[in-house]
Amino acid sequence: MYSLLAKRGQLFAILLGVGIVVIFLGSVIGGLNGAGYNMGTDLVQVLKNDPAQDFGFFDIGLYLTMGLVVIAAILALLFGLFQMLTNIKGSMTGIIALVAIAAIFFGFYSSAPDDLTGPISGVLQQFDISSGISKFISGSLWTTIILALLSVAAMVILEIWNMFK
Repeated sequence: MYSLLAKRGQLFAILLGVGIVVIFLGSVIGGLNGAGYNMGTDLVQVLKNDPAQDFGFFDIGLYLTMGLVVIAAILALLFGLFQMLTNIKGSMTGIIALVAIAAIFFGFYSSAPDDLTGPISGVLQQFDISSGISKFISGSLWTTIILALLSVAAMVILEIWNMFK
């Protein structure tokens, strides 16, 4: 399978993309003709005149794109997990980094306040955000801030290191 994807993977990806574009255009052209419009019709003006008009024939493009993104994300995770499990020794750096990021997140998550009081409590209640979700958001934000600061520090330090090399 790997050799097939290595040889013909880009061809498959391009053919899949072209196939989806053809399906989408067929849906749009057929939908426009079925609704009594042609390719030159200004659909914005049609919606201004009749806001109840439905152009659902465009939805297939969104659904196909979302489907491809979900499939690509799942396959990327599965292939990454497969590579990690088949080469544990070579993956130790990545595994240690993932454990460190998870530890940072859970540290911030557990230190986030449980109560929903203070100036932000109105917003949390307005959008029906529970204490657990609030803690998750807080832990995620702080983890992102720490990782961003670490990456900026690493860039600066490595550039200084390269100047003296």
